[in-house]
Amino acid sequence: MTRVFIAFFFLNVSSASFLFSEWPNYGGPHRNQVSNEKGLRVSWENDEPKVIWELDVGLGYSSIVESDGLVYTQGNKNSRNTLYCVNAESGNIIWKHTYPCKKDPKYFDGGSRSTPAIANKMVFLCSHEGDLYALDAYTGNIKWTKNLLTDFDGKKPTWGYSGSPLLVNNKLILETGSPGGSLVCLNAKNGDLIWKSGESEAGYASPMLYGEELGEVLVFNQFGLVLHNLEDGSVIKKYQHTTRYGINAAQPMAVENKVFISSAYGKGAALIDFNRRKPVSLWESDSFSCQMASFVRIDNFAYGIHGQAGSRSDQSKLFCLDLRSGKEMWSQKGFGLGTVILVRDTLVIMSDEGQLSLVHANPNKFEELFQVQVLSGKSNWIPPTYVKGRMHCRSAKGNWVCLAMGSQN
Repeated sequence: MTRVFIAFFFLNVSSASFLFSEWPNYGGPHRNQVSNEKGLRVSWENDEPKVIWELDVGLGYSSIVESDGLVYTQGNKNSRNTLYCVNAESGNIIWKHTYPCKKDPKYFDGGSRSTPAIANKMVFLCSHEGDLYALDAYTGNIKWTKNLLTDFDGKKPTWGYSGSPLLVNNKLILETGSPGGSLVCLNAKNGDLIWKSGESEAGYASPMLYGEELGEVLVFNQFGLVLHNLEDGSVIKKYQHTTRYGINAAQPMAVENKVFISSAYGKGAALIDFNRRKPVSLWESDSFSCQMASFVRIDNFAYGIHGQAGSRSDQSKLFCLDLRSGKEMWSQKGFGLGTVILVRDTLVIMSDEGQLSLVHANPNKFEELFQVQVLSGKSNWIPPTYVKGRMHCRSAKGNWVCLAMGSQN
C-alpha cells in the first residue's frame, strides 16, 4: 500500500465499509475507476445477470454515483435537465430536481454531461451550461446555487462543462474556464468563494487530488496538466498537452510521482515525471489515443480504449500497456469507443453499442470471461458503476439498467 493511498484513506474515508460500499464520485471513491469490492461474479456459463430494475432518465452522459443506499444520475428531456435520486435496491424514485437546460447537441445527440458528486449528506450538480446546485442528498432541497458564467466569469468549453465537482472536506473544487480564475474552490456549505486561480480554458476531465499528502489538485484542461495547491489555489507546476478542439477528457492517472495522460486527435499518450521542478515526458506514443474513456491500472500495467469518434471509430481497441516502457502488451478490437472500470482484478467494459464484458486484467493475454448485451443504441460512453453486487449501466439515450452481478445475488 503506497503512501498516496494511505493518505487518501484517512482523509476521505470515515470507515472501512465506505471503501467497498460507496461510489460517491465520478470514477469511484478515488476517482480512478477502481472498486476493491469483493464478490463480482465472473463465471456465468449459460446464465445471465438478472435485471433488478430499469428507468428512463433522459438523454446524456452522466454516470451513476451511490452513497448510503441512494443512487443518482442526471438526464435531459424537453430542454430540461433532471437529477434523479433513486433507491438502489428497488429502483423507486425518491426525489427529482428539474431545471431548464438545453439539449445542446454538437456532432452527437447532446444531453447532460457532468456526473454529480456526494459528500456530507449533500449532492453537488453542475450542468453543461454552468448551473451549479448544492442539494440535500435525502430530500433534494436546494441549499445554494451558483452559475459558473455569471458568478465566476466562466468561459464554457465547446461541448459544455463536463467535469464532475471534487469534494475535499468542506471544499468544492471545479473548473470555470475563466481567464481570471479557471479553477475555483468554494465553501461546500454555502457556496462562498475561497480561492480562484489559473487562466486555462476548461477541459472535459474532472479535478482530482494528487501528491503524497494529497494537498494538491491536478487538472487536465485545454492547456494540459496544471497542478494547484489545495490550500490557496496557487499554480505549482504545468505540463502542456494541447489537442485539436481542446479535447482533453480522459482522467489523468497518478503513478507514484508520475502522471499518465492520453488524448485523441493524433496527440496520444505520455508518462510525465512530475517529480521534477519542470515536468517532462518519460515516453510518448500515439498508439494509445484515448478520446473519452479513462484508464485503469494494476501495478505497472494500464488498460484503456484507444480511438476517437467519427469515421475511424471502428479502429478502436482495448489495450494493455507497460507503463514503464510504453510497450503494448496486447490489444483487442470489438468494444468501439467503450469505457472501462476495474473491480479488483476484473476489467468491466461497456462497449459503445451496449455490450457489457468482463475481462481478466492479465498483462500477458486478452482473456474475456463473459459478455452480454445490456443496452441498445450507439455512443454509449458512460462507464458502469459497481456497488454491493449491483452493476449500474446507463445508455446515452437514458436507459438505466441495474443488474445483479454479485456472487450472492
